[in-house]
Amino acid sequence: MADMERLRSTLVQVMQMLNDNSPQNFTRKWSESLELLEAERTSASTSKTAWRFQVQPEYLNPGGSMQGGAHAAFHDVLTSWTFFLFARPGFWRTHVTRVLTVTYFRPAMPGDWIRAECEVIGAGKRMGTVNGKFIREKDGAIISTCAHEKYNTDADSKM
Repeated sequence: MADMERLRSTLVQVMQMLNDNSPQNFTRKWSESLELLEAERTSASTSKTAWRFQVQPEYLNPGGSMQGGAHAAFHDVLTSWTFFLFARPGFWRTHVTRVLTVTYFRPAMPGDWIRAECEVIGAGKRMGTVNGKFIREKDGAIISTCAHEKYNTDADSKM
């Protein structure tokens, strides 16, 4: 439970800062339906999270399903937040994306509830890898997956 509370506390601060500095941020509507379901620090440099969110009309493509860029943005945010469970000063408090690869399998339609599962596979001094998966709750179908490579910018601050 401590991991859940630590992550929730961090998210409240991050979302407040985002809303204060960028009230029209495109993830705002999405984040309003976002729920943290699970959070576990599995080692000093690995962790897992699970989330759920509802597909909002604001994120649809002309075909009526969730736009690929929305998938990528949401994978980016949720996998990045999974690092907060083991972050400490000088080690993964700040980081940037090196590579984000998203593979799409099925459409996510408006109103669908999506379960997002994220797992930091490993995080070293400078590089980290986290995977994500979006699963449609009503039938368990995998909607999309991601492989996310991160760069720890905290390491640069010590130079």
